Amino acid sequence: MRVLARLLLILLLASGLAEAPAWAGPPELTLQVYAEDQVQPGLVLPAHAGSRLTVSFFHSYDRADFSEHYQVIGPGGILLTNMTFRSMLNGQGFELGHYRAHADGSAELTDINQRLGEIVFRLGSPDLANHRLSLDGQTHRLLDYFAPGTLLHLRVESQAPSGAWARAPRQTPHPKEKP
Repeated sequence: MRVLARLLLILLLASGLAEAPAWAGPPELTLQVYAEDQVQPGLVLPAHAGSRLTVSFFHSYDRADFSEHYQVIGPGGILLTNMTFRSMLNGQGFELGHYRAHADGSAELTDINQRLGEIVFRLGSPDLANHRLSLDGQTHRLLDYFAPGTLLHLRVESQAPSGAWARAPRQTPHPKEKP
């Protein structure tokens, strides 16, 4: 009887381990930044639902910083929440959200809440844009990972919990450094 009980216990444990991804919790998320011509991301950052994401750059026309603020929803989901800037939005203008001017000359567009599948933009040069990406308080200068003029795609993707490597930022060499 003991042998049968041990065998049954081993079978139960083995089947439980085979199902580990299901009981280990939901998949972790990563923010993955792709260059237009690459199939592998050039930058991978750990994220979670609710993570705060900001893309900042120096606006060449207004000669001031401009920031787009997002929130991670889940795989394939990013929410554009608001924008902050030191500009009167000369040029194209914006119809999203509510415009609020501040006494210090800065302003913001709030309550945008537009769901996006990805963020896409062309990476500017260091003197005219100097794009930066902040995720949960950690800032990355995108020119350290990609060449100016590159069309970038920022996506939130699932990462299995067993992929411990995904928890650490990963980068590929700058295009000019490749052999």
